[in-house]
Amino acid sequence: MKFQSIYLSILVVLAVSSCKKPDEFPIEPIITFKDISSSRNALGFDEKVTINLSFTDGDGDVGYKDIGQNDAIFDDPTSQYYRNYQATLFQFINGAWVERPSITGFGGRLPYLTPTVKNKSLKGDISCDIFLSSLAAEDTFRFDVFIYDRSLHKSNIVSTSAIFLNIQ
Repeated sequence: MKFQSIYLSILVVLAVSSCKKPDEFPIEPIITFKDISSSRNALGFDEKVTINLSFTDGDGDVGYKDIGQNDAIFDDPTSQYYRNYQATLFQFINGAWVERPSITGFGGRLPYLTPTVKNKSLKGDISCDIFLSSLAAEDTFRFDVFIYDRSLHKSNIVSTSAIFLNIQ
């Protein structure tokens, strides 16, 4: 009898959860900044920054497959869509945030995330490491970040909190 009531409870939970309306999000990706941290090398200098974001995408077309398995626009290194995760560096100079356009290439390629189920909506977290080898400074920095999906929708832009870095 005890086994039957547990079995019945499981069926009720499954029935109720199967009636749950699927998540619905806009088809453009939406990102939210969670946190930023740095990692130091053996000499005590910061060598990489990790940015953590949350995201949603209503049609689930986030991320790329391996090079050569995508539309050409996503695999061409000269395309603005080659990196679907893009970050711009800002340095705090004389009381203002100044973009560092001479230091480019921050960002990367998010992996293919499209679900195989009928409801393609995605919700999750993204963690991206940015290696700081092209930067030599000791100062306060932040990043502006956005992503693209495969429909060429650009997400909102989020700014990280400020982070003090010692890079030599």
